[in-house]
Amino acid sequence: MRILDNTNDKFERDFELRMLEGNINRICVSDDPLEVTRMVGFACDRINMLAQYRMLQLQEREVK
Repeated sequence: MRILDNTNDKFERDFELRMLEGNINRICVSDDPLEVTRMVGFACDRINMLAQYRMLQLQEREVK
């Protein structure tokens, strides 16, 4: 899994949000069970990255 390690990089976060939306859209329209399974995996990875991004932001806020 990749990690968003720069909590100030709004572009990277927004990119992952757009990609997550694309994964969800593919899940909704695909007729291929394998593609649906893959998109679920990618979506879970992106959700985990976004959660990690948020946790890093909260940790930085506590340090200040």
